[in-house]
Parts: sequence; C-alpha cells; structure tokens
Amino acid sequence: MAYNARQARFSNPGRRPVNSTILDPEALVRRAETRWADIAAAQPDLIPAIAVQRPMVFRTIRLVDRLRIEPPVLQLTRQRMADKLEAGHPLIRGEAAALPVALLAPLVLEACDDLAAGGAGEVARRVRGCIDDGRVDMGSLLAASFDRNQHAIRTKAMHEGIAPDVLWLAAELAAGPAAHVAARTLLAGGAAGPGTVTGARDRWPHGYCPACGSWPAFAETCGEAGRLRCSFCGLDWPARADRCAYCRDRGSRPTWVAATPGAPARAALCTGCGGYLKWLEPAPAIPFELMAVEDLASCAVDAMAAGRGFGRPPLPNLGGPDRLPCQDGPGARRRREAAATSGLELEPEPDREPPDAGKGPGDVDAGGGAAPK
Repeated sequence: MAYNARQARFSNPGRRPVNSTILDPEALVRRAETRWADIAAAQPDLIPAIAVQRPMVFRTIRLVDRLRIEPPVLQLTRQRMADKLEAGHPLIRGEAAALPVALLAPLVLEACDDLAAGGAGEVARRVRGCIDDGRVDMGSLLAASFDRNQHAIRTKAMHEGIAPDVLWLAAELAAGPAAHVAARTLLAGGAAGPGTVTGARDRWPHGYCPACGSWPAFAETCGEAGRLRCSFCGLDWPARADRCAYCRDRGSRPTWVAATPGAPARAALCTGCGGYLKWLEPAPAIPFELMAVEDLASCAVDAMAAGRGFGRPPLPNLGGPDRLPCQDGPGARRRREAAATSGLELEPEPDREPPDAGKGPGDVDAGGGAAPK
C-alpha cells in the first residue's frame, strides 16, 4: 500500500510549518520505508508483519499531522498539571477530553480490516461488524481507550461475544495519536525547575507514563542516560537502569540479556516480578509515529524474554484520590449518557490504594488483559 502524499496534503489544508522537532509526514514515510527494507533484509520472516503494519503506520502519520491543527482535545492549567504529577497521577487520566470522533472513527474500522487481512480473520471482522451495527458506540469506545479504561472495553467486548484484545487494539490505534498530540500540547513550552510541570515530569519516579498511565513500550538509551517511551502516547520520561520499570524493586538489579551477542537491543529482566523491558539504542531518537516500526524490528528481544518466562504486566490501576474514569466529575454525565445509549459499560474499577512506586505487576487490576503494545 503506497503512501499518498497528495491525499495527505489535501486532508490537512491548514497545516502548520514544520519545525525542528516535528518531522514532515513525507520524511517520516521515507524513514519508515528505509527501516522496513532493512528489517526485511535482516529478518525475512517479518515481511508479512511489515505488510500488516505499513497501512497502520501511514494512517498514524497522517492523523498526527492533522491533529496538530485541530483544537486541543484537553486543556488543563499548569497548576493542575503540576499538582497531578507531584501526586503521581497521570495528566490525562480522569479528565474529560473532547475527542474528534468523526476524525478518529475511520481508523478504528480500518484497523479491524487490517487485522482481519493480517491473520485475525473472522475474529476481527466480527469486531468491525459489532461496531458497524451500532452495538458499540464509537464515541464511548474512543473515550474509554483515551482514558485507558481497559476494564470497560473488555467488559463490553465479552458482553457482545467479540474478542476484547482486538477491540482494545483497534481503539488504541486511533486514540493513541490523539493522546500523543494532547500530551505534547499540554507539556509544550513549560519552564523547568522545582514546582513546574516540566520539573515534575523530569522527577517522575514511576514506571507508568506521566501523561496517560500506560507502561512503556521500551526504553531508549543515549550514552549513560535513558528515557522510557510510552506504549500508548509515546511520551518520554527518565528511565532507571538499576531497577525494574514495573515493580521498582530497589533490592535487586535487573538482569541484562540480548537476543544475540553484541546486539544493541537488550532486555532488562526482573526476577522479582517476572517483567521485562526492552532497551534500544536508536540514532536518532524514534518519532512517535515510527515507534511501532522499531518495536517490530526488535521483536527478537520479546521472543527471547518470553522464552525465558518473562512478560509484560497489564495496565496499572491508578485509583487514588482522583476520580476513576467515568465517576462523577467534568464530562462524566455526558460519557455515562453515551454509554447508556450504546451499552458500553463504563463502570469504575474496584477501589484501590493510591499509586505507589513500589507496586508491581501483581498489584495491577485483575480485570486487565494482554499488555498494550
């Protein structure tokens, strides 16, 4: 499937000038194609996976470019953001977001089609059929995904007799770019230092994302420093190589292994909680739109870690003093009314203690499923 640069331009007629931190869509496509060619040459068994991934990455590139000129989906004061970060609560969790459903909805349906063509077959087609029939309301589905409310999406999927993981993945392929742009917008232009949003982000001690609360897809290394990269919104925050990103156990250091000797991609294995995290050495840093490409390129590390009995935990449950998704608060009544109309159950998770850096995979919500990618 070729990328249509002309279509991308006309789908974003008010595009902003590209600055030094945002790559032009055509440049991203060229970089992706070059990387896919390298991956196919080195790992020919991944050629079918590249074919499935290509249209998804192209859509992500176009969507992020378009979302940058759309009105912000979420607005928070700097004080509100600083207070949430200092308390250990992700920025966009529990907040009412004005998602552009008409813009995002086609990506959910197209993701179902891609997954069906890529091997999920009838399972993915049933998910799309359920959405097409109106049994799952698109606005409620995207709101739950943006809020990382995996419990709500799994409950609805099981009620409808469709695959929860396929519905979850299709929704986050559309909601993820919106969360990326929202997080980038919220955190842009802030001053650094104690008491500031940037300072709170740079001091973030947790393994889950300070913007959305998801676990990292991998860590990037640059010299002696490391940055975790969120599996959902792509935000980066400081990584600690001396402890597990999930359980943050200070009593033992992770075990470092590579899929092949001398390979730049490694895994940090935690014998305490059984989790693992990939560490990559990209040059240059990986744009959000191409994170899935690098995740695929390093899948040998995932296979190696899984072969040793290590895995990734479900989403962390971040209850605490702030309201859980869809409890009383700004926008909650609107989401509940939409849920009542569509049948998408957006009930809160069971009460939990506030987030704690010492909690590990064993403390996450038992209602969660496979770890998000």
